[in-house]
Amino acid sequence: MEIRITRDAYNSLLRRREVSFSVDHNSSSTPKLYDVRKAIAARFGAQEDIVFVRNLETLTGTTRAVGEAEVYDSAEDAKTLVRTYVINRNVADRHKSKEATPKEGGKSQPKQKKQLPAKA
Repeated sequence: MEIRITRDAYNSLLRRREVSFSVDHNSSSTPKLYDVRKAIAARFGAQEDIVFVRNLETLTGTTRAVGEAEVYDSAEDAKTLVRTYVINRNVADRHKSKEATPKEGGKSQPKQKKQLPAKA
C-alpha cells in the first residue's frame, strides 16, 4: 500500500491539517480505513487519535483509491469537531471480522406475512 499526498493545507480556524491522498493497492483489495489512518499518522508524525479519514473510495476499474483525511492539532479539537459516525468508522474495533461477534439469540426467526382482511 503506497500513499501519495495530492493536497496538504492547514486550516487555522479549525486547527487541523486537511489532506487529500491517493492509495495504490496493487496486490490487495481496498485497504481498511484504520490501516490508512495508521499510515497517514506515521507519514505526518502524529498520534492515531488525532487523525481521521473522512472518506476513501476506489476508482472504478483501477487499483487506486482516493480519499480525504484530517490531522488535528490536539485530541480535544478532534473531539469537538469530528462527528461521531466518522470517529466510529475510524476505530480499529469496527474493522474486526464479523465472525468474532456472535449473533444474539441464535437463529433468526422468519418473517411472518401479514394477513389481509377477508373481503365481504
